[in-house]
Amino acid sequence: MDVHCSTCGEPWDTYHLRRDAIFETGLTHKEAEAWCRLPPDRRLATSYRDVLKAAGWEFGASILDVMRCPGCPPDAKPDPDKAALKAGIVEIMGDDEDGLTAAFEDCGL
Repeated sequence: MDVHCSTCGEPWDTYHLRRDAIFETGLTHKEAEAWCRLPPDRRLATSYRDVLKAAGWEFGASILDVMRCPGCPPDAKPDPDKAALKAGIVEIMGDDEDGLTAAFEDCGL
């Protein structure tokens, strides 16, 4: 299933976000593999957010809450309504990534 960037609307496969995107950053292969084994609540620690941001990614409170992606125009800003709706869903669903994906899909996010 896909989730969409809150800025440009680009669809992103949830498997790619959870397992592949980290390998497209400045981390070594070993570091990226270690990231994949982390629980969802630790994948967006500040150090990882910085590495992901350098690769063009920005996330809300979940790796599935894509705020900016590598496809976004440099000066584009996230849609505030979509960002708020996603943040509310993430707060309700917590670490249930399958539930998040389904809820985002249901809301066209």
